[in-house]
Amino acid sequence: MKKKKYYWLTLLLLTLHLPGFTQDLKTDRKTDVLLDRTKGIRILTRDSLAGINLRFRIQSRAEFTTQDGNSLSLASKGGYIKRLRLRTSGFLYNKKLTYSLQLGFSPGDMDVANSDHPQIIRDAVVYYQFTPRLKLGFGQTKLPGNRQRVISSGEQQFVDRSIVNATFTLDRDFGIFASYRHQIGAVPVRLQAALSNGDGRNTSPLAGSGLAYTARAEVLPLGEFTMGGDYFEGDWVREPTPKLSVGIGFSENDNAYRTGGQIGAEVSGFTDLQSAMADLVFKYNGWATYHEWIQREGSHLVFAAEADDLQYVYAGQGYNGQVSYQFPNHFELAGRYSVITPEREIQHLALQTKQYTVAANYYLNWHRIKLQSDLTYQTQENLAVNTTQDNWILRLQLELGI
Repeated sequence: MKKKKYYWLTLLLLTLHLPGFTQDLKTDRKTDVLLDRTKGIRILTRDSLAGINLRFRIQSRAEFTTQDGNSLSLASKGGYIKRLRLRTSGFLYNKKLTYSLQLGFSPGDMDVANSDHPQIIRDAVVYYQFTPRLKLGFGQTKLPGNRQRVISSGEQQFVDRSIVNATFTLDRDFGIFASYRHQIGAVPVRLQAALSNGDGRNTSPLAGSGLAYTARAEVLPLGEFTMGGDYFEGDWVREPTPKLSVGIGFSENDNAYRTGGQIGAEVSGFTDLQSAMADLVFKYNGWATYHEWIQREGSHLVFAAEADDLQYVYAGQGYNGQVSYQFPNHFELAGRYSVITPEREIQHLALQTKQYTVAANYYLNWHRIKLQSDLTYQTQENLAVNTTQDNWILRLQLELGI
């Protein structure tokens, strides 16, 4: 009986004090929290001394590859987590002082094939906005190379980027980064540059290796894209007026010692690599088209390896073209043609690869939650002996994130 009286007395006191308690919580709360479609969970202090964006995403993929183009017999099949990322960005103490941090936890994210230890850190960079137009950064992040590489892997309209990007991308590096935004009349102009180690992410420079120098320029003759649409694929916003962005870039990596400059396996010597690239993206009323060309040259392409084997740097050129239409209900159809061609010096080692791909996608919440599928017909030709092999690749993917 006494226990029951005590129970009801306690409940009464809590009930009487609860309104005041909750009111205190409301008045004393010093942060605002909201969910943004593109930036994730946003936390902003009331005094505006700090703002933090929190994001995660998962890419679950199933992939099926046939033995050749005339048979549906499978050479490989399987499902796996392609990407698992945690990301945060924001500002601290001053809105001019910003940061970006991204961690990756899938085997592909950690580059286990080319590293002695897991490469969890993808981005860790601090920026300072010196003027409304000029921003400098210091740390590790993506180099200002080809557009498709700079566009997030979570904002692609195909299950993954093209073979052109996979072969010739500059990827990430540690260094100093600069970006400058200008306006010529009504035409935005963007300039970017980077001075970096040239060794890739999470690496210590090798004795004898040099630096990498990268620059990129973009012109938007029809004005800015809605929601920054020149840096996500497909016309999700269905641009009400035509939009166009044209970009060119160049990079030099002195005394590189990896097969892809900043990426790939280490080789037994050094080479100087030069990469030139150009791209454009156009969007209007659900239609989108993207085109990219990259060329890489190297001073030394073939290296001796263990057991009388040879390693090579894939020098040559590649072209990637994409076209798509997104319906008002955000169902999308897309097509892509990609080709990479090696230089004559390595044609006995490297294949010319062509891919013809069609895709069907459905966007439930922009690029954050979407269902993707693509079917690819691939040919690989040894130009030195004129032999060709072909096959089919089917990929299905679920993207989930904030």
